[in-house]
Amino acid sequence: MIPSSPDAPRESAAAIEQAAFAWAARADRGPLTPDEEAELDAWAAADSRRAGAYARALAANAYLDRAVALGAHFEPALSPAPPPPTGAIGRRRMFAIGGGALAAALVGAIGIATYARPDSIATAKGDVRRVALAEGSSVTLNTDSEILPDLGTTTRRVDLVRGEALFEVAKDPARPFVVYADTVQIRAIGTSFTVRRHADGSVGVLVREGVVAVSRDGIAPVRLPAGGVTLVRPGKAIAAHALPEGELNRSMAWRDGRLDLTGLSLAAAAAEFARYSDRRIVVDDPSIAALKVTGVYSTSDPQGFARAAALSLGLATQEDEREIRIKRAPSSPAVRQE
Repeated sequence: MIPSSPDAPRESAAAIEQAAFAWAARADRGPLTPDEEAELDAWAAADSRRAGAYARALAANAYLDRAVALGAHFEPALSPAPPPPTGAIGRRRMFAIGGGALAAALVGAIGIATYARPDSIATAKGDVRRVALAEGSSVTLNTDSEILPDLGTTTRRVDLVRGEALFEVAKDPARPFVVYADTVQIRAIGTSFTVRRHADGSVGVLVREGVVAVSRDGIAPVRLPAGGVTLVRPGKAIAAHALPEGELNRSMAWRDGRLDLTGLSLAAAAAEFARYSDRRIVVDDPSIAALKVTGVYSTSDPQGFARAAALSLGLATQEDEREIRIKRAPSSPAVRQE
């Protein structure tokens, strides 16, 4: 989130909204560091529209959190919206950069109950963002993800352009809710499920509640009940199996900024961290890439994971600002895993 230079083309309103929601998502995860607050100040000061967009994003976040807390019967018209959260975001700095325009934007934004716009909704790498759609459903986007909603009168369609998202669908039998991930379709009426597009073209679906039907062009739908999971591979039949409840919950840890890597290979764990951080974990020694790791780690701490994994496996790390290389310790024999 680098401030634009004076010579840069004028930023579109959609781009400002997307950046504002990314900043709000970062602030929602906890207190900003002094460097982050300075970066936020610089970003907002570079364009007078940005402070208002950030205020609206904060207010929408606060309102959605209240709606989730009050449950499925929450009625926006009957429940006054709370002010945006104040504890973790440096509000005095916000008002300093926005002045009266920011105060006015906050007043106007307090009544926001849903977030709907005709173009895409996206997250940057490392961010997790929850948004409410205009018809009552909510979507939580994982890192570096993008959706394109098209909420019609007969069908509610959402295209998952990239990444991963959790869909919590408001019941409306007259308007089926369908997620498209390339040629894969996931249809639901009222349920909660995740969809992830993988780099190899496969699509993963996991159902938390209710039932969904998973299909692909030319292939009959497969029903997935709560706890069901499938990985739809190009050119392969759709096969489903059930996950134990504990494993299902662990697979959703990304909503809280955590990764449960238990049972993954060292190479696969490094690939998962690459989704969240530009600081790469490199495992280029085939003799250690398949070693299994365990534990739950913060998505924002690739260094902590790399050091812990190296210590537990008798390996070493070599680090610089851009990457962390996990390798065999100089005096260690070949690593074996039973």
